[in-house]
Amino acid sequence: MDNINNQEEQKRKRKLIVLLFLVILLLASGMTAYFLKDRFFTEPRVISGLPELETGLEVMSDEQMLKFMQSEVDKDKININLKHEISVSKETNVAQLAVKNKPTNAYSIQVEYLLKEGNEQLYKSGLIPTNRQLSEVKLKKSLSEGSHEVMIIYTIFDEEKQINQSTIDGVLYVS
Repeated sequence: MDNINNQEEQKRKRKLIVLLFLVILLLASGMTAYFLKDRFFTEPRVISGLPELETGLEVMSDEQMLKFMQSEVDKDKININLKHEISVSKETNVAQLAVKNKPTNAYSIQVEYLLKEGNEQLYKSGLIPTNRQLSEVKLKKSLSEGSHEVMIIYTIFDEEKQINQSTIDGVLYVS
């Protein structure tokens, strides 16, 4: 009888050990799932690709672009004042630029005018310090009568180096 009781007790101990092992395993897997749920059980996210293009967008006009650029550079104490519609004399090949570097500006500037067609340089100024203006200049190339689209490159310099550059569209009216 002792032998049978001993065997039953061993069976009970084995069952208890197996049951205890299963409870520990269940607790461990529950804790693992709880701590790692964000890694494995989140909604899928799109990581690559672009959103669809917004409908009803408008192209900014040159005036709006100049106003926006001015508001951005005002933050850095620069006030852009240049004409993007420029008259040019056919006889003298002189352009009325009206580039002004106001006394309130903290930086010197340089302007460059390139023909959009062919990217040919028509004029490039030297450094224009604050409180100076450039009213009229002779262009490097004679242009035919009519309108010619140009890119105006506006470069800003501190005392040692170039710190910014902006490009805007312009038009030369030769008459």
